[in-house]
Amino acid sequence: MTPIDTLAPSRRPKWDALLVVLTLLVFLEVWRVQGLVPGVPLLGLPVLCTVAAVLLFWLDRDPRRRLRSLNQPVVRAALGIVVLVAASIPGSLYPALSLSFLLMDYLRAVILMLLIAASVRGLADLRRLAWVQVVGVTLCAAATVAASQIGSDGRLSTVAYYDANDLAMLVVCTLPLVVYLWQRPTGPFSRVALAAATVFLLRTLGQTGSRGGFLGFVAVGGYLLLRFHGISGAKRVGAVALLVILLAVFASDRYFERIQTILHPSADYNWSGKSETGRMDIWKRGIGYMLDHPAFGVGAANFEKAEGTLAPQARERQQYSRSFQWSTAHNSFIQIGAEIGVGGVILFSALLLGAFRTLSAARRGPAGEARVLAQILTGSLVAFVVTASLLSQAYSAYLYALLGMSLGLARVVSPAGARQAPTPPLPSRSTWGPSRVPSIVPFSGGPRRDAR
Repeated sequence: MTPIDTLAPSRRPKWDALLVVLTLLVFLEVWRVQGLVPGVPLLGLPVLCTVAAVLLFWLDRDPRRRLRSLNQPVVRAALGIVVLVAASIPGSLYPALSLSFLLMDYLRAVILMLLIAASVRGLADLRRLAWVQVVGVTLCAAATVAASQIGSDGRLSTVAYYDANDLAMLVVCTLPLVVYLWQRPTGPFSRVALAAATVFLLRTLGQTGSRGGFLGFVAVGGYLLLRFHGISGAKRVGAVALLVILLAVFASDRYFERIQTILHPSADYNWSGKSETGRMDIWKRGIGYMLDHPAFGVGAANFEKAEGTLAPQARERQQYSRSFQWSTAHNSFIQIGAEIGVGGVILFSALLLGAFRTLSAARRGPAGEARVLAQILTGSLVAFVVTASLLSQAYSAYLYALLGMSLGLARVVSPAGARQAPTPPLPSRSTWGPSRVPSIVPFSGGPRRDAR
């Protein structure tokens, strides 16, 4: 079955008020543009945009936009996490923080996912959202680099909402979308913009000095080489080789010296027993918080407070009026398990597994752009899982925007979505010509298929 907007270009869905507001909401919720421009009062704008988007969606009468088509395991897992976050508030180490996190962060991320998934009318909307993500990460990286300095260790020293490791995660997760947009028929300006963005993002990736980001980059490169079939094998090799060359050219010697330490993990401070604030020691304590509070955890957004109050080292130092470092979990699975209990890590795993299954179903569809986009989104999700295993990103707004795009794609390619979409009459060959007969043209000439 072919998605509706591949049929007739003149009938493809155009920009409307809901899509414009949703785009602004992505910039605010995912890319935090309200914090990128100092002195600009945008603090209440995310809430206002969320309310406006919900209202516009409720008033919309387009049959392609419906929530009831989102009866998916991903949605049920996300809503289950909402319930656990709310249930963790009464017993939280800091209830006010958990309540604020639910209302101002996680709940809005889930609403964003649902709005994206339910508002997508076809592949044209998904392409626009892909552009939004690429523009967003480029603006975020530019603002971070402009406001930061290179520290003595050769890394970006940033105080922005996303630190250097988070920024590396966002870059590597967005690179597959860059590859996707590059294969779409675009004008010279678009291609120049994509080329410039790619160079800048890889330069920024090198400046982050993130070992987790490098592992995510390797995962993306491997996935594009072995599993991405939207372009020929030679083009895949060329694209990955170009990305590697750009990173090698723009990254400093200090970056590669840092990356080489991955080969000697036992010599690193993160190795168990090397440091109380090393990752392995933090992970052990995080698992301990989860096992000590299996039902509802220590409270949503309270992992750092648990480090400063419940850790054995913290309790020992409290006897001498000394403090212990409030560390983040540095692992999304441990983070969510410690904060909202064993059920949290189960639901989070189900969320990711459900997303992979949803995209797998789309990848098995007929050859065309929809199947290619499913492969691309899978690549972004692979990059997220690899990098988030070393970062505290269990509730990431970027992840939920990615899930929204995946669910939207599933709606577009489903038989139910096809029945809801208005199908224009097919033009004759005399009008379009043999090369423009709808629904049989393959995608872009392709084959018929916080680590410190």
